[in-house]
Amino acid sequence: NFFLAASLSFLCVIAKAQYDMDPFDKYGPPGFVYTDLKSALKESKSAYKLKIEYTPIDPKLVKKLDKLENLQVLQLTANSLTELPEEITNFKNLVFFACVGNSIKTLPPNFGNLADLEELRLQDTQLDSLPFAMVYLGRLGRLEIQNNKADTLNFPNSFGYLSNLSDLLVFNSPLDTLPASFASLKLKSLTLVMCGLTKIPKSVSQINSLEQLVLDNNKISHFPKSICSLKNLKTLSLKSNKLYHIPDEICKLKKLELLDLRGN
Repeated sequence: NFFLAASLSFLCVIAKAQYDMDPFDKYGPPGFVYTDLKSALKESKSAYKLKIEYTPIDPKLVKKLDKLENLQVLQLTANSLTELPEEITNFKNLVFFACVGNSIKTLPPNFGNLADLEELRLQDTQLDSLPFAMVYLGRLGRLEIQNNKADTLNFPNSFGYLSNLSDLLVFNSPLDTLPASFASLKLKSLTLVMCGLTKIPKSVSQINSLEQLVLDNNKISHFPKSICSLKNLKTLSLKSNKLYHIPDEICKLKKLELLDLRGN
């Protein structure tokens, strides 16, 4: 048992290390990371990575964003933005995008134009919904939404058709009802923590590809037997909910390695 526990801990550390890897090291060619828009525009052909933090973006330079045609990695942090410049949707080579600490309420209507996008992080935003156009993000593999400050966050029904999405994390962001199309996702990992859930959405129990399901710190009081049909599930965490009973069918989860029910 000791060696099993040690092995599981080691695997968790490896997984966390992958998620915590600096995207500016993970994506794009090795090289310089530009930290201001003016400098990046001066050397637009070689500007692959751009990180603008705690600095407002000059509106006069926004119209010149099209020059950054080779940009692959972009992070905008605390730039006093209430909306994203439409010009961002012209970055055809963008594979990673993060918007952190900007009070944006919507994503641009043409956000789906970012066809090469592989990872999207939205933190400390005010989004009340994600656009239908997200269905066109055919290469999106990981989506992370944290500390969204709107009353609820709505996923469009088209969301379920993101064929390459394998990892979805939503933290401290109240959720509206998840659409039925979620059942069509091929997720390996789904994390919905502090999302105000009172029950496990039916569509979640139909994502047969799931290997990790984390639903901590919600208000879930019922454990549906349908969860026990997730044959590939290895990790199931329902910490700090309102559960009082687990059905015998839990024994059907033959691949389950970790079950965490603390705080119920």
